[in-house]
Amino acid sequence: MKLKSKPEIRYALWQAYKRKCAICGKPIEYTNLHVDHILAESLEKNSEELNKVLKKYKLTNNFDINSLYNLRPACSYCNIQKSNHESPKEITYRLLRKAKNKIKDIERGIKQFKEDAAYALKVEAMRGLVANGELKIEEYIDQVNNFIADYGQDYIEIDNKLNNFRLIKQHSVMLEGNLPTLNDPEGNCLFTFNSFYIRGVQISLSHKEILQVLYKGVKTSFKLLMRPYIVDKLDENNFLIQLGGCRFNLNASETNHLCNVIDKFIYEYLNALKKIEKTLQSEEFIPVNDEKLKYKLIKINKNIWKLMLEFAQEHDNYHGEGYWHIFDSSGRNMLKIYNKLPTDRYNSGFHCFIHSLVEDSHSWEPSNDVWLVWWYIGEDEEFGIRTYWTVQQTYNWLTKEFIPFVLYNFNKPFKKEKVSFEEYREQNNIQDVFYRESNRFYNRHKIKTSDDLLHLIESLQLHYSVTNQIFFDQEAIHKIYDSLVYILDICPSPDYYYTCRKLDFKKTESRKDLKAQILEKKKSEKYGKIYGGSLDILFRTLFINIELSIQTINEDEVEKITKLLEPFIEEYNMSKLVEVYSR
Repeated sequence: MKLKSKPEIRYALWQAYKRKCAICGKPIEYTNLHVDHILAESLEKNSEELNKVLKKYKLTNNFDINSLYNLRPACSYCNIQKSNHESPKEITYRLLRKAKNKIKDIERGIKQFKEDAAYALKVEAMRGLVANGELKIEEYIDQVNNFIADYGQDYIEIDNKLNNFRLIKQHSVMLEGNLPTLNDPEGNCLFTFNSFYIRGVQISLSHKEILQVLYKGVKTSFKLLMRPYIVDKLDENNFLIQLGGCRFNLNASETNHLCNVIDKFIYEYLNALKKIEKTLQSEEFIPVNDEKLKYKLIKINKNIWKLMLEFAQEHDNYHGEGYWHIFDSSGRNMLKIYNKLPTDRYNSGFHCFIHSLVEDSHSWEPSNDVWLVWWYIGEDEEFGIRTYWTVQQTYNWLTKEFIPFVLYNFNKPFKKEKVSFEEYREQNNIQDVFYRESNRFYNRHKIKTSDDLLHLIESLQLHYSVTNQIFFDQEAIHKIYDSLVYILDICPSPDYYYTCRKLDFKKTESRKDLKAQILEKKKSEKYGKIYGGSLDILFRTLFINIELSIQTINEDEVEKITKLLEPFIEEYNMSKLVEVYSR
């Protein structure tokens, strides 16, 4: 039997490539899996042509066309379309390197497949003996229990440009996961259990399922039932679990193992997403739904967008060498920032792609605006003004340089009056011509003014007002009460009536008495579940008293309050990260 036809090879290739087609990148059902040769299998029949190809790609003479070094998974459509056609030389080099780097993953998958197959055969053989009366049911159970191996407690990390793999084991649960990377921002994971009832069962979760199912309730005790995959508590020692399309029982110890494995993985998974965002400087921008590495920059009137495209046509890089001749005007409805030769400002090549997006073409009231979208289409991970611009750099260039200059360029009255570009920019508020989505990410160190602080508090209040319940430790919960006490100390005229009514306090107009009641309520707060409605009220009260202090509060006081609220800002940012990437 050829290597590609062996079930363990097919399974291991499928797992190593994240259950995706290596050609189009789309998920493949196992039943639709084809094993494709990078260098055509037909070369085996033509030794002369084979030697030419091996020499071309600097491969040894004993290179086996049918080895793991030349195999990859593909969907039926891509495999048929490719046939015996060879990819361009640079792409084939990259594919062969990728196949070589996947060998350890494939070998690990082969081992897992064989272990699971051996277990299934063993159990099936024992079932036959029980059916024939040759083995008592008690002996059968004992043998199965003895056969179940403890995975142990282990953590394996493989992190390189092609793979960001994690293997996490905790006794009865093993998780194999691929974290998001810049070139493949959607990871996945595979759970394997050795529980008596579901030994060897494997459950895979996609990127969206990881964020939607595994994040909520992270770091909470499984006994609190705050994790969506813990469906119910059957009794003191048994819990009902739902993962993927599977529902099953685990005992308390096994449930604890599952939660510990998930907490470790989801922490790494979210950090991988944050690492991508930090590289792209995209923390403050909204990714486009169902699109990889596309971010909404600004919403702008269609007529202004047309002027921008017209300007790019006039300033194609091949039509001149002026300051603004930095466009490749080929194609339609897209800005391509490009220069064919290096300059004092930029290296040669493409620096950014921006295209437009209609927000909702099916709306009853179609908009006259379009979103401008940043699009990463490269493979290099080097970003900067001289190379490929980050999302933030593109936004700055659009709003501070390009759009103002386009409006100035097409505004004839200003030209007649001989107003300079710098004067035009000072006299006109360019912010008025575009809209930008905000409230997605807050860096507390950038919150300097009372207006910034009010904006933050309002966002936190709205966020928690629609949160059912959440977990915070006691120190975090106490800090929001400390922030209330602090603002009451510096507020010229606190709103006693509103504060007492919202917090259900005894009516008072004494600052000292009100602070005493807040501190007393603080003492009664314990760590654990806290309902969003309670946080909503606390933030509303804080907002009102900060609003009354807006004329007197200084930058140091703003810094003090934001520092106290840091746990809530961090949770808000993480929730928004999960929300925008799980759509």
